[in-house]
Amino acid sequence: MRNPVLRGDLRARGRSRRLWLLTLIFLGVTGALVFLGLPPELDRFAQSQASSLYVAVLWVEVVLVTYGASACLIQEIAIEGEKSALDLVFAPFSPATIVAGKSASSLTTIVCWLAVAAPLLVLTTVIRQVPWRWVALSLATIAVVAWGVGQFGLLYDIVFETEFSRTLAHWGTLLIIFIGTAALPPLLRAFNPIAAATAAAGGAPPLAPLGVYAALGAACAVGAYVRLRALPPA
Repeated sequence: MRNPVLRGDLRARGRSRRLWLLTLIFLGVTGALVFLGLPPELDRFAQSQASSLYVAVLWVEVVLVTYGASACLIQEIAIEGEKSALDLVFAPFSPATIVAGKSASSLTTIVCWLAVAAPLLVLTTVIRQVPWRWVALSLATIAVVAWGVGQFGLLYDIVFETEFSRTLAHWGTLLIIFIGTAALPPLLRAFNPIAAATAAAGGAPPLAPLGVYAALGAACAVGAYVRLRALPPA
């Protein structure tokens, strides 16, 4: 782990009570859904082969993890001891190091959230005997979508000067991605994160949505890099 920004962020996130609380809330919501939905799921098992609870858990995960990733990067959820990208400009770090470190710490957090919630997801997959490769595909889809959308938080934190404008842009982006895409024609509706997670849950790789969200994340990272380079030296 040679990137000093990544090391610093992971150290701060590992010690952050706020992030641990966010993780507990994520687990609490997911756990409540699983244990409240488990008895009805068992009753329906003999009548239907639809993986309803399994898919519902994936929906909750893609929404919560995506929001958490972007909110942490945009400082809407402030992590104790973690410096923003703009603060790091005044440290002896290059823009590339800052952007790469922030992007990697966000992806690491996303993977950790999905990992700690994995046992709850497994409970729903065992009932329906969902193939493990479908589960892995679903988790990978959520990780890519959450990372790609989360990168908007990194870009907005640098581009917008006021907290109000950052928050407005952040929530506007989330509404467009999660609600606006749901109103698109059926062919384009596949780019909705929930639709992509649903397709992956059934074993169909959502290649186009994955490519789009990965490209969006990369574009935001490039935009953040360009913006940091354009800032006047301290």
